[in-house]
Amino acid sequence: MDNQSFISEVVERVLKNEAQALRNVTVVFPNRRAGLFFRKELSKHIDKPIWMPEVISMEDFVLSFSSLRKVEKIEAIFSLYEVYKAHQKKDESFDQFFFWGEMILRDFEEIDQYLVNTDQLFTSIKTQKELDEEFYFLDEEDKRIIQSFWSSFLPKATASQEAFLETWKILRPIYADYRERLIAKGIAYGGLIYREISDNLHDVAPAEGSKIYFAGFNALTFAEEKIIKHFVHEYKAEMIWDLDEYYFNNPKQEAGFFLREYARDSVLRNTFPKEPPSRFGQDKSFNATGVSLEVGQTKALAEHLEGLVKDGSFDPENTVVVLPMEHMLFPALHAIPDGVDKVNITMGYPLKDTPVYSLLESVLVLQHMRKESLVNGVSFYYKPLVELLEHPLLFALEEDRIKDLIQQIKSRNLITLYLDDLELKHEVFQIIFQKIDSPFSYLMNILKCLYDTWKDKGHDLELEFISRFYEHVVHLREMMGDRADDLGYDFLIKLFRRLARTLKIPFTGEPLNGLQIMGILETRNLDFENVFILNMNEDSWPAAARRGSFIPFNIRKAFSLPVFDHQDAIYSYLFYRLLQRAKNIHFFYNTVAEFNVNGELSRLVQQLEVESSYQINKRILASPIKTTAPAPITIQKTPLIQAKMERYLDGYQSTKGIHPGTFTPSALNAYLDCRLKFYFKYVERLYEPDEVQEEMDAMVFGNILHDTMEILYKQFTDREKRKEIYPQDIFWIREGISGAMNQAFKKHYKIKKEKKFQLEGRSLIASEVLKKFIEKILDYDMKYAPFKIIGLEASTKEGYFMEFPIQVAGKEKKVRLRGIIDRIDQKEGKVRVIDYKTGRDDKDFTTIAALVDRQEKSRRKAAFQVFFYSYLFYKKYEGDYEVIEPGLFNSKDLFSKDFEWQIFDKQHKTSVTEFRQYLPEFEQAISDLLTEMFDPEVAFDQTDDLKKCSYCPYQDICGR
Repeated sequence: MDNQSFISEVVERVLKNEAQALRNVTVVFPNRRAGLFFRKELSKHIDKPIWMPEVISMEDFVLSFSSLRKVEKIEAIFSLYEVYKAHQKKDESFDQFFFWGEMILRDFEEIDQYLVNTDQLFTSIKTQKELDEEFYFLDEEDKRIIQSFWSSFLPKATASQEAFLETWKILRPIYADYRERLIAKGIAYGGLIYREISDNLHDVAPAEGSKIYFAGFNALTFAEEKIIKHFVHEYKAEMIWDLDEYYFNNPKQEAGFFLREYARDSVLRNTFPKEPPSRFGQDKSFNATGVSLEVGQTKALAEHLEGLVKDGSFDPENTVVVLPMEHMLFPALHAIPDGVDKVNITMGYPLKDTPVYSLLESVLVLQHMRKESLVNGVSFYYKPLVELLEHPLLFALEEDRIKDLIQQIKSRNLITLYLDDLELKHEVFQIIFQKIDSPFSYLMNILKCLYDTWKDKGHDLELEFISRFYEHVVHLREMMGDRADDLGYDFLIKLFRRLARTLKIPFTGEPLNGLQIMGILETRNLDFENVFILNMNEDSWPAAARRGSFIPFNIRKAFSLPVFDHQDAIYSYLFYRLLQRAKNIHFFYNTVAEFNVNGELSRLVQQLEVESSYQINKRILASPIKTTAPAPITIQKTPLIQAKMERYLDGYQSTKGIHPGTFTPSALNAYLDCRLKFYFKYVERLYEPDEVQEEMDAMVFGNILHDTMEILYKQFTDREKRKEIYPQDIFWIREGISGAMNQAFKKHYKIKKEKKFQLEGRSLIASEVLKKFIEKILDYDMKYAPFKIIGLEASTKEGYFMEFPIQVAGKEKKVRLRGIIDRIDQKEGKVRVIDYKTGRDDKDFTTIAALVDRQEKSRRKAAFQVFFYSYLFYKKYEGDYEVIEPGLFNSKDLFSKDFEWQIFDKQHKTSVTEFRQYLPEFEQAISDLLTEMFDPEVAFDQTDDLKKCSYCPYQDICGR
């Protein structure tokens, strides 16, 4: 590399000054990674054995002077909760406290890192006089900022402001007691340790004769700054700044904000070089590639790397791929070409993105929704159960049984599953479905069993994930101590998700060799000739501010606590610092704003282009997409299609599992709605996949209504051994509604065991609505009685069947027709053919021809259906009667005062009291319809009415 790297500069500086006494040297970097590269660079500059200097991170350096042990976050929140309870008037569980306890702890961390006086910070203002007097110590600008906040509380605070003040006024005593409590235990969070050291610097001294170098620092907290200045002033420590004249000397460049502040400091100003280096005037190549969607960025990255490998210019140690978004790690790894044989990953892989996380999350949700009763035993909600069973780490353990179980869940619409019906034998399932006494022991047992199950089967990565989770669960249980078994599931699930977002699995490997893949913060102090940055979008780099705080913005600003300007300056510095020694820089960014990704190129890149002399070569990669209207689909009745249609004709013999079929009113209505829909369902038999429906749709509602009415009347007629129904009988029939409904639900959902049925959730609400429908029908039956039940759906399960002759191409064919009629009753000489409808069906029609006219926008399907049933009754019933009256009990009109079940003929303005007066015309309409269906010249084509496509299950096939 032509440009000397920063690490190399540090090595030369240290060797030049301390060549004879390296063992007494301490080099402090912002992070540990820079120390590894320092040691490697140092080895290049020596030719004989020497004592290595101590290379240490800033955090380790500060902790070395403290007797306090740094506590982990969860343990710190537990201690904070104990203090909080003593100051909060209302009782609040640890579950409720934890997630905003995190926010308090984060605020305390910053308060200590920035050495804020908490007595002054947590001041509650009640009068204008207090407002003027309390903040005398601030300069005029900061005083104006803070007064602009508190003045809104005067003369009287709003309800939300009063709630804020309630919390605000207890933060000061909580902070004081919390600090005292931690120190008494010999523990502290990071910020408190820094504060304790910075407040007692008179006791802080390096070993005698040692020399300290602070290298590569930029944005220091006030505590860090005070500590460093102590060593610079008292012990002649040296600062080695990593900067460039381009942003250091330009007051408009936020990247140099902190460095310029330190250059004005009385202690630190002498540590800056007299002439800052200028590397932004050197030759650099900038390219920005916009790609739609993130995965496209990795493909473009792969092309660039492939090109470097092929032309022999690829230098892995001088090449870095920077990932501002950690979820891009695996897509980037998969995209790296085969020619790159060594890769070093300095980022950890988030546990939340592992399959083990999704498995444990499903397990916790499953147990959270677990129910147990003396009658029914243990039951589970289907959603987390199906997610669990389909998980790759479990599915393969009992694949056949799990497939069968999921098929049953979908086909039987099982919302609740009972433990003794699952019949899963593997040890992992036995552990998963057991009752939990200790949540942490439960998770540990699952993980241990999973590990034992999959070890020695070539699943090394999954085993690593399992091991890491096991370690974290054990550690979490140890930290929680006695509280571990008292946590509620809601909290446990939230805690689990929160921790999984922050915990990462480190990748092992040789950190100094190969292509480097890093996050933004890992690039500090490191330099590369070839830099590839993915996700170079606004809100990725610089990252969007997302952290919450109890300390309002104005107060933060007045007390010099970090605000978003602070974050912007840090990200800007990291951006320009990474580029200052690089020669070839490639930005990749997303051009589409979706999936929580900003579609705008980062302002840092745009700022670089506008303010510098560099030209950024931009290009957009996109696949040309031609939007063409979907081609119409037409299926000709070829000999093969005609052969498939023959299953609906008389004389068809079952072949290859395909049995004879019949045309019902639903099939004929499907044909009239859309010939192609009919073809998919009834010719090719492309049935809709079963899906669990938690809400009872109109079809299910209707089926249960039909079944309940059948059961009510059948039970009564069987018990009384008579078909006649009298008005007084309705009272006894009404008593059986609940029992009949339960039977109908069990029949619909195929529940075999009596004890396993119970209505719940939306089904319970639907059942109440259904009960009102049934009671209303019985009200009308009481008024209509006496009548005789001729047929119920339950008593004519196969329905009425007939063969209808048609002529096709000069040959007679007999089409098989069938209909299951909800109810047939007779009063004196009148037979009513009744159909129950739970939708918004109308009971009127204009002409018979309109009933079978597919161009009719509001074709009366229900009227056509009950006419079809009346026709089947007329053709097949052999008893005595005088008239056939078709009728509908439809929910739309059922509760109207003037309800009539009869079909209304709008053309003749009269109710249909005798179906046979329409017989010739209806019979001809059915004949014409069936003839067209079997006519080889009439193809199966799409409907012209696109509204019908809205809820069609085949719309994706048609592209509509």
